[in-house]
Amino acid sequence: MAFDILKKARTPLHVSELLARIHSPFHVTVDRESLVSSLTKKVARGDRFLRSGKNTFALRPEAR
Repeated sequence: MAFDILKKARTPLHVSELLARIHSPFHVTVDRESLVSSLTKKVARGDRFLRSGKNTFALRPEAR
């Protein structure tokens, strides 16, 4: 879900905005700490996501 939202946004988003955009169309409540942890692990592995600021994430250029 985070990947789809960041792909549509085409700009880095803070985790608060990601959570709001996940909840709105998908009607799913995601735990904030779980999302941050998951995205941080993916950033560390070089998997599709970048961290552009504190709790702010974007997609790697090749994943867009």
